[in-house]
Amino acid sequence: MAADISPPLSHITKPFSSDADTGAMLNVLRKSVGPTVLALLLAGSAAPSASAAMPARSKVLSQTVSFLSSELAAYQGPLGPFAHGVWESTNNICWACNNGGPATAAATVYTLSGSSRTDMLSAAEQTINTAISTRQQPSGQFTPPAGDTQPSGIATIFFGLEFGTVYHQLAAVLDQATRARWQSSLAAAADYLARTGNLTWYSNGNINLSEITFFWLVWQATGNTKYERDYNSLWKFTLHPPQNEFPGSGLVVVKAPTKADGSDGMGYLTETGAGGTGFDASYTSTQLDNLCRLYLLSRDPRVLYLANLEINMLLPRINSSFVLNISSGTRHTEANAQAGIMTSSFAVLGLVGGRTDLASKILPYLNVLESWYNVSGQADTPVYRRGLATDVSMIALAAGSKGGKAPVAKAPRRIRTQRKHAR
Repeated sequence: MAADISPPLSHITKPFSSDADTGAMLNVLRKSVGPTVLALLLAGSAAPSASAAMPARSKVLSQTVSFLSSELAAYQGPLGPFAHGVWESTNNICWACNNGGPATAAATVYTLSGSSRTDMLSAAEQTINTAISTRQQPSGQFTPPAGDTQPSGIATIFFGLEFGTVYHQLAAVLDQATRARWQSSLAAAADYLARTGNLTWYSNGNINLSEITFFWLVWQATGNTKYERDYNSLWKFTLHPPQNEFPGSGLVVVKAPTKADGSDGMGYLTETGAGGTGFDASYTSTQLDNLCRLYLLSRDPRVLYLANLEINMLLPRINSSFVLNISSGTRHTEANAQAGIMTSSFAVLGLVGGRTDLASKILPYLNVLESWYNVSGQADTPVYRRGLATDVSMIALAAGSKGGKAPVAKAPRRIRTQRKHAR
């Protein structure tokens, strides 16, 4: 697998003042693997508090949909344009970010607007169809255009995540031919990743979790149990890769939880860089984004368990302005550094994951996140375009979740009736 070049968090500034059997996997998750925890890690965790203020879902929903709509309008116009299924940008180092982020955002706006924003449906469909026709190779991989700094393997995973999420949201409103073409494309991308050894290679925690999420999405899209097996196999491998091949890699439990959902524990998946193999706060935040997306869509308790370990790992490092201490990590090795955290975790874990202690952070965080997007020139970067999907869209979908399920677009009544009669 090529090197992981996931974009880092923004705002680096001044010094900081598995197994299908869920029960069996939870037991596995409780065991620590990897190197001795670095002394720099801050001890303690934030246990859930039932007294935390829960924001109105309707407020979170309306604010995030408005937020997404305004950013997409900017990317379609002055920060774009969007033309012929491609979201243009002056910063082209990450095609998968520039195009995948807005595609998921457009699908999310369509889904949460009661299917009234047909312009957003069209934009999402055009983006995916263009990517399939111009960027996907016969091997199944997605190859970025010239000038992109990501190798095809990483681009396939990153774009595949958004492609799969768009399909998950829009499947019911796609015509039969489009559904079949997208299913085949997703399966081809997953087969490429499996064929090139990604199911048994520990790149870094954030990349492996991206693959896990992607294979879940492909399984759901195709119904093929082969991808279900791959999903579970990747879970087991990522938590506990063979130590003779990947020494020190995998899950590290810093504080063993006593609760089944991991909400009173701490831990992370290792990241390897100039500082060795171990904890990196910046990339643990990226890991957490993958976990929050997957839990929101799947409700797999294994995902919630690990997400709780990771958010507790990060909370002592996040200040009241939502700035994360990223000092002395294995990949961000600076002794004194901080970064504004881009995350969906407060909303996903607070609204659907039972973490009432996080709920009061949702609206204040949203306001800060919007202010970051408004910094001149900042929105027109791959990190922020991708953030429309990994962060803002997931916050919106969490707010719109009902009955234990994230919202998806529904086919118009006329189409649903026709399909019923056709059966």
